[in-house]
Amino acid sequence: MISKEERHDFILVKIKKERKLAMTDLAAELGVSEHTVRRDLKELSDAGLLRAIRGGATLRSNMPFDIYDRNNLDVMEKQSIAEKSITLLKNHQVVFFDGGTTTQTIAGNIPDSLILTVVTHSLPIANILANFPNITLIFAGGTFCKSSLTMQGQQTIATFEKIYADISFIGVCSLDLYRGLTSRTHEEADVKRVLCKNSMNIVAATTSNKLDTLASFLTCPVSDISYLITEKDPFDRILQPYAAQGITIL
Repeated sequence: MISKEERHDFILVKIKKERKLAMTDLAAELGVSEHTVRRDLKELSDAGLLRAIRGGATLRSNMPFDIYDRNNLDVMEKQSIAEKSITLLKNHQVVFFDGGTTTQTIAGNIPDSLILTVVTHSLPIANILANFPNITLIFAGGTFCKSSLTMQGQQTIATFEKIYADISFIGVCSLDLYRGLTSRTHEEADVKRVLCKNSMNIVAATTSNKLDTLASFLTCPVSDISYLITEKDPFDRILQPYAAQGITIL
């Protein structure tokens, strides 16, 4: 009979490859009961190696928490995402920019000629756009978060609540087909939810390694997302389930 250690090794190898696992499938492949698999998934989840969910497990987001640690990750991928993202921008739009290193890259690629009103709570993005001649910049102040270099709290939320945007670029921590966009902290999710609520078009701009992962706090369901932009070809296999939900893939 297969040992617990062997089961755990099998599960961890499989989830890295498939990103999401169903309990019934694991039980059949391992030749054990669903109760045994449920216990294995809980132990691995408690150890921080995956995230147990109802009926199975998904990858836990493993992105560094601090923005300084993320600045030098996936640089070429973020540049590709930025080049796709700016094709959505048109003159005289009101645009929300969430915090994050991918959204910073998008902001840095905006053509000087574009006439935009940009609203952001990200200090790096505000700094990038401060001298753009045709951008009216509105900064949403609040309580400073050192790990993300963004402002948070009720003052930040109040600024976004008074504005309706044509498009919103949301920084992605985790995106799961069934559980939506999720964030690591309650405060971060509160701000993101307002950006989504007051945007005509929600753009999830993310490197593909954040797909099919899960964090703790809901930002918005997948059905709210208008565009998903990654570094991959839009017809890549991993993106097709999102396209099937009506999301435009770039």
